[in-house]
Amino acid sequence: MNHSLIVGLGLAGLTYAEQLRRKGLSFHIIDKGFGGSSKIAAGIYNPTVLKRFSLAWNGSLFHEYALPFYEELQECLQSKFIFPASIHKIFSKDSEHNKWISASDQKLLSPFLDPEIHSITNPQVKGNHGYGKVNFTGRIATQTLINEYKISLNTNQIFEESFNYDKLLISNYQVEYKGIKAKHVVFCEGYKMVNNPFFNFLPLVGSKGEILIIRSKKLQSKSIVKASIFLAPMGEDLYWAGATFEGNDKTLQKTIKGREWIEERIKKIITSDYEVIEHITEIRPTVMDRRPLIGSHYDYNNVHLLNGFGTRGVLGAPLLSKWLLDHIEGDCELPEAVNLSRF
Repeated sequence: MNHSLIVGLGLAGLTYAEQLRRKGLSFHIIDKGFGGSSKIAAGIYNPTVLKRFSLAWNGSLFHEYALPFYEELQECLQSKFIFPASIHKIFSKDSEHNKWISASDQKLLSPFLDPEIHSITNPQVKGNHGYGKVNFTGRIATQTLINEYKISLNTNQIFEESFNYDKLLISNYQVEYKGIKAKHVVFCEGYKMVNNPFFNFLPLVGSKGEILIIRSKKLQSKSIVKASIFLAPMGEDLYWAGATFEGNDKTLQKTIKGREWIEERIKKIITSDYEVIEHITEIRPTVMDRRPLIGSHYDYNNVHLLNGFGTRGVLGAPLLSKWLLDHIEGDCELPEAVNLSRF
């Protein structure tokens, strides 16, 4: 019998599966192959909140765990998907300088925020007020990671199909789905959780994000540029640009308004010409209180949830998945801030 049946192979499902693999525990994955918001994510690992020059919730803790986790996985898969790159936070006014320097002097922020105010030397990047440099950041190529992980699985470990909740049989000792037996089922469905009859009572509000992939041959930036949006280098003169945040529209339709919003901000950041290669949209699994949703169903102790990572899934997923597995194995209690029982 398998330890876990995993529903969904975005970052949540992948990192949970990897936690199982490292402990020698067996699993099966049911995944339609859409990938959800993980497939369009910039994959930026950044423990800071650059809008306020502060540390993200559990930023240092997640960062400390995530990087070795991904490095070990990269070596295991023999595939390059980690791309270290500093973030250049473009200042919009000189008054931000003192706030930046003050923040960089704080104990938890000092490893990441370079206190120096740098002058912009790339002629293709606009800005008369300089930039602040964020260290120990970079990008995880999430699409490459997901694809390579799928390839590494045995053919009988993953089934590409939509999950049918009516086919899930639950008893006190196991779950069974179309002949697959496991001790536990873990739902890692992202925003699709709103259709999950076991967990759709939870406040997963979701936020629509539109992004553009652009090509700019003259920009030649190896750093991630952050102003009102991110411009993240992807190689071959391609850049991830975005993203929009829309709370009401839950469709996957690309909008002219979304594209224009991003392009308007691109033109405020760079002087170089560019072309739009791709326009992509997806729904992020964001929660009302902006904390993840992790834990077990109130009626079924072998039905679990790993969701609600929002915009920082790359940074948080490795440790959050460990917390869930440790909880399932009885090794520790989940922190109250992420435990779905808070609702």
